[in-house]
Amino acid sequence: MRPLRLLFETQEAAREVAFMLRCEYDGCNMVTLPPVHDILALRTAIELTGSDFCFDGDHYPLVLPLLDGELLPLSDQQRVDRVTQKAELWWSEIS
Repeated sequence: MRPLRLLFETQEAAREVAFMLRCEYDGCNMVTLPPVHDILALRTAIELTGSDFCFDGDHYPLVLPLLDGELLPLSDQQRVDRVTQKAELWWSEIS
């Protein structure tokens, strides 16, 4: 199996996903996951960033399919919750 390389819309999104998953970050917008990785953790990290992404070599961004009960666009409360979750992840790493 080969490592999975994902390209994100922004450097910040790539950095956050790499941080959350403890995977390799290239300093730009690509993260490299080991051949064996947790799909649920990957999905959660991508959802928290709210960024588009694609596989290395693809030309079009991927969109995660909605889970049951999810609605688009995000409400103000969902945006606040997402920012709070990100802040808690960063704070737990610092302390």
